[in-house]
Amino acid sequence: MLWYRTPARRAMEQALALGNGRLGALVFGGVDTERLVVNEDSLWTGDDNPSGDYDKMGAYQRLGDLRISLATNGAPTGYRRELDLRNAVVLVRYESGGANYRREYFCSQPAGVLAAQFTADKPGCYSGIIELKDSHNAKTSKAGNQLAISGQLANGLKYEWQVSVVPEGGSVAWEDGSIRLNQCTSFVLLLAAGTDYAMDSANHFRGADPHSRIEDQLQAAAAKGFEKLKKEHQKDFGVLYDRVALDLGSSTEAQRTLPTDARKIESFKKVDPEMEALLFQYGRYLLISCSRPGGLPANLQGLWNDSHDPPWHSDYHANINVQMNYWPAEPANLSECHLPLFDLITSQLPAWRATTKQSDELKTPGGTLTTRGFAVRTSHNTMGGMGWK
Repeated sequence: MLWYRTPARRAMEQALALGNGRLGALVFGGVDTERLVVNEDSLWTGDDNPSGDYDKMGAYQRLGDLRISLATNGAPTGYRRELDLRNAVVLVRYESGGANYRREYFCSQPAGVLAAQFTADKPGCYSGIIELKDSHNAKTSKAGNQLAISGQLANGLKYEWQVSVVPEGGSVAWEDGSIRLNQCTSFVLLLAAGTDYAMDSANHFRGADPHSRIEDQLQAAAAKGFEKLKKEHQKDFGVLYDRVALDLGSSTEAQRTLPTDARKIESFKKVDPEMEALLFQYGRYLLISCSRPGGLPANLQGLWNDSHDPPWHSDYHANINVQMNYWPAEPANLSECHLPLFDLITSQLPAWRATTKQSDELKTPGGTLTTRGFAVRTSHNTMGGMGWK
């Protein structure tokens, strides 16, 4: 368990990461304003970039933010924000105005959705506004009982994301691309997203429009309900996570009672065996969350990104970094998580071969251009483009 006594302030350093291999979120856990940075692993600018110019290769993009502004009843007490690695669930809880509030979040691989449930032990505790903020300024529209955003990047890549809300008690109204909650006792939020990217160079890395798939995923998830979705998600995640246990010895009770941020600092001063085991399992958790069959492999930041201009484009660095991501795959018993890397490489080979045949810097040792081989520059994207030597 990673746990903290305050909400996150910075996305990449402090927010808690959820992912199902393709769809991910960074959860801040704010009390009056909750923020989730949402990612979809195939949202990339750029193309096959035959010039090899690193500045034209494109970059991994942030999809956008989900923001929930809530009316509060005084300063919260007993705040706790945690990530349960075994169950891949983020939990936020606190007390305010005499009521106990609880939120659960997870990103389901079987259902293909992000699910969240907001509950309280008194009726009518939730009033506020739910909004989507698209990172490329696409407009939010109402689609049935859902918020929907669709857009297209400069390279032609189509993307879409939708959110539905299922309330209990109170009422829900739609206002200018947002959802207003009025005295709801609880509500369930479901989010699905996708692009028309496909690991298929023959079709220029484009596939089906994501609209129908997203609608089907949301409808199926809503029909199952939150508890059934969570049980299905935990079973799926546990198949991978439960394969490995690590016992490095026992920590002291004083070490166990510290929140994770303070415990990490103290572990530099005194050996904390259970903290070391926790970090080992956290590495496995992250690989499971960002590299599942059918999706793209982990890039320089895994699945998570809060920028259009992330460090080193958040690309795939073939000199060492992508290998470092996958060092734990086999020894930590996560062979299935290796498959997205193999699939991506296979999909890129036609473009890499074409570039290699034309690039003077990629000549064979004999000084001629290759007729059948391929080379990879230091970095590459998801559409056959490479950059750096």
